[in-house]
Amino acid sequence: MKLRPPDWPLPRPDAIHHIVEDFLTDWTAPNAHILPLRRFLENCLSTDLRNFFAESCFLFAFTHQKLPPSCQQGYVRMQGLVGSQELRHHAVQAGLLQDYT
Repeated sequence: MKLRPPDWPLPRPDAIHHIVEDFLTDWTAPNAHILPLRRFLENCLSTDLRNFFAESCFLFAFTHQKLPPSCQQGYVRMQGLVGSQELRHHAVQAGLLQDYT
């Protein structure tokens, strides 16, 4: 990349992700391929790409200004948050709900 001429038609990348590949590579290995790729994409996009349960999205909504994409696509569009005693207990402890029991 460094040796390409200035009028090269493709833009110079800001970041590069290198991976080892051969015909024996296990592309589903969580720690060897998926996690490094997810972290690279998270750094490029400046966001959290993990998937969260509705309870975590509920807590994110009250404690963070920017929600992860999985929460925006699921919880915020009314596709999540199943109520439970545990969730109510967390909300009461965080001061989000009053304890009426």
